Amino acid sequence: MAANRAIAPAIEDCYDAAFEFGRWPEALQNLADALGATSCVIRACDDTHPFRSDQRKRTTPTPDSTEHAEFSELWLNNIEGAPDPRCERLRLLAKPATCFTVEDELTTPEERRFLPYYQEIALPGHREWWAAVYFVMKKHKWFLSMFRDARSGAFDLSEADHFLRVVPDLRRIISLAEKIWKVSLDPTLAVLDQFNFGAALLDRRGCLLRCNERADALFGSGLVVRHGRIHAADRESDTRLQRMIGAAVASALDGPFPVEPEVITRDGSFWLVAEVVPMTSFVRDLFNGGDFLLCFTDLVRERAPSERLLGQTFQLTAAEARLASSLSSGDGIDAASARLAIGRETARTQLRAILAKTGTHRQAELTALLSRLRTPSEH
Repeated sequence: MAANRAIAPAIEDCYDAAFEFGRWPEALQNLADALGATSCVIRACDDTHPFRSDQRKRTTPTPDSTEHAEFSELWLNNIEGAPDPRCERLRLLAKPATCFTVEDELTTPEERRFLPYYQEIALPGHREWWAAVYFVMKKHKWFLSMFRDARSGAFDLSEADHFLRVVPDLRRIISLAEKIWKVSLDPTLAVLDQFNFGAALLDRRGCLLRCNERADALFGSGLVVRHGRIHAADRESDTRLQRMIGAAVASALDGPFPVEPEVITRDGSFWLVAEVVPMTSFVRDLFNGGDFLLCFTDLVRERAPSERLLGQTFQLTAAEARLASSLSSGDGIDAASARLAIGRETARTQLRAILAKTGTHRQAELTALLSRLRTPSEH
């Protein structure tokens, strides 16, 4: 379909928006158009987050697409007397951590004919149909809500793959945005030096241009620079790192950008999570050059998420939460099973369940996801 060809530039606009909040409305509208929606919004299910779901406080901006502004105003003015019935029902809907949900799963045609929300907000606002993509970032559950008018027709569960394809990029975009919200984005400053994570700028061949102090501190203790390229001292880790950077370079030529994070080991244990994201033209100007941003999360210097937090966030059993916590501390599956005194096959069975509940597909991707729940160590 024609919309598919527009998804890549729309995602690129969202990468730009991660660096400048004012770009979100246009970026999200481009994404809505590309996905075949009339408008869309993105939120975290947490009122304390800048991308919060409760707009009624109106104290900070929230990212709505440009075509959604009029409907948002109508919603704000009428929601007290015509509450959205989907909010409570979503909590009862049994879905995996990453999922696609449509209107028909939550309400019936009869309810939509009589409930005040549909008659006083959705119908006059020409947003009769709704769907959402849900995914987890850090301890927050996020959702991309999409709307269609009556003329465009209802969303259908058969479209799930079409909408879920944007989730990996949205995770990377939000991860960047959360880091950048904490610093000033004055282009005259050395922005990289303000980041509280290791960051390196790479050119279109994957060669190092420059990096911030946190990334520089990693060289010599697990990372090295040879012939202008970043390498891992561990041979297997370096193979994964070079494969990831090579895939990023190739995707810049052929698109899209399905580059997954990789883990780098040191002394036999996971040590770093490495992720690479593309630099759009706007971001390239912001950083005065560069084609890719290579980000490093130090698993040693960060405090692992608690078993309780992991269990609540991903609906893990106690045994699964213990294993997930061990894996997020840098253990491989063999070391984790030994630490927890469980059989290797039992650990692998639990790992498969964890991957399913977190919406990840392999241990490196799981480790990258869990690293985003970490908090800085005090020492």
